[in-house]
Amino acid sequence: MTRIVAVTNCPAGIAHTYMVAEKIADESKKRGFEVHVETQGASGIENRLTSQQIAEADYVILALGKGITDEDKDRFNGKKVVEIPVSEALRNIPKIMDNLESEAKLFSSSKIKLGDKQEAVQNGLISHLMAGVSAALPFVIAGGLCMALGSIMAQFGMPNVAPKNGNIGSIAWALNELGSLGFTFMVPIMGANIAFSIGDKPAYAPAFICSLLANSPDLFGKKTGAGFIGAVLLGLAIGYFIKWFKTIKVGKTFQSTMGFLVIPFVTLLIFGLFTWWLVAPFASLLMGILLNFLNTIPPSLKLVGGFVVGAMLAFDMGGPINKAAWFFAFSLIGSHVYSWYGVVGVVTTLPPVAVAIACWIKPSLFTKQERAAALPALLVGATVATEPAIPYALAAPLPMISANTLAGAITGALTMLLGVDRIAPGINVLDPILGLVHPWYNFYICLTIGLVLNVLFIIVFKSIWIKKQKEKTIAGK
Repeated sequence: MTRIVAVTNCPAGIAHTYMVAEKIADESKKRGFEVHVETQGASGIENRLTSQQIAEADYVILALGKGITDEDKDRFNGKKVVEIPVSEALRNIPKIMDNLESEAKLFSSSKIKLGDKQEAVQNGLISHLMAGVSAALPFVIAGGLCMALGSIMAQFGMPNVAPKNGNIGSIAWALNELGSLGFTFMVPIMGANIAFSIGDKPAYAPAFICSLLANSPDLFGKKTGAGFIGAVLLGLAIGYFIKWFKTIKVGKTFQSTMGFLVIPFVTLLIFGLFTWWLVAPFASLLMGILLNFLNTIPPSLKLVGGFVVGAMLAFDMGGPINKAAWFFAFSLIGSHVYSWYGVVGVVTTLPPVAVAIACWIKPSLFTKQERAAALPALLVGATVATEPAIPYALAAPLPMISANTLAGAITGALTMLLGVDRIAPGINVLDPILGLVHPWYNFYICLTIGLVLNVLFIIVFKSIWIKKQKEKTIAGK
């Protein structure tokens, strides 16, 4: 019996990670292979591969969107490894399974750098940025929910009192403070994990401390901290600096102390002073200019911006274009600019929910398998992620992507027009109920109009596409 072990991950760690894991498991079982899949998602490492499972495996499949650590690489030393970008894995796993022996390459952790085939994906800018966002998400989600709960309590008449004269304060105040801390640490966590994605563990502490320093505007006499701009600049700079630093050959005497002592200390010394002297003032200046622009932008340009961001979010459903727009909107939350993330909250829900509804309204346009996946697509799309719409787009790229992009663009502009603000990520369609979206009624108006448009476009565009395909088939005969 062929034995396979696999690792899957993606920048956000939400949808692709688990969808590809399921695909590998299902395809292996169809072929009678023994399979064990480790997922490295937003919840951490699940179903961690044991040393025995790896040792007994004939092949290792790595479906990666953000690379793996040096410690992970050591686990697969001497194994036959097949590596594939996670974004391609959904459609390529059957082909990979057909050609395991020819596709696999013997991996030696001491001589070969894992990831040559995936270099651009693993080490791409968006991948590193999304690694930072993925780590920051729990801080913002938990913090946002705490703040929302505290605000709801205050609205219902509960006291919102800070500690004073030995009094510990009220629960509503405590919840608001906890939420505020989540937002405060969002930026340094983002910077630290961007650096970690590039330079591994030695990069974490220096990037965290420098990003936190850069977001203390009182130290620099500025009105605003460096925000996500500072986190990105410092995370990338420190990450690549440490990646280079680790290539320096040192004697055995210092080798054991390099990772936890020498590299972090030298990096913090250099970049800490550099941050204080140049990066924080410069980045805070840029952040101030950006925030001023976003807060004073004419309504007409806001509509154009919402149209563009909405189109980007819906275009590749969790791919690099979607992630770029998502990162821009999410990063502004820490600076209390919420309207762009309002577009995210509405538009990312549209493609999977719309295609599920289209399956029920016009089932003849979809295969039996697509119709069976409609309910899961709706549930996941409505509460978690856009990715369940991907299989439908792969089956009919032109009509599905066109429908999603056009509907997303129009809805993005409408969301901006109606001033929908989303203060933190939550459970998508339930966010207004949780107090994370304001005004709640405009959110549902935009969502309803967007779904009607998206479903209509899917039905019209795919009907035309299927008709053209049939005509081509008949002409070919």
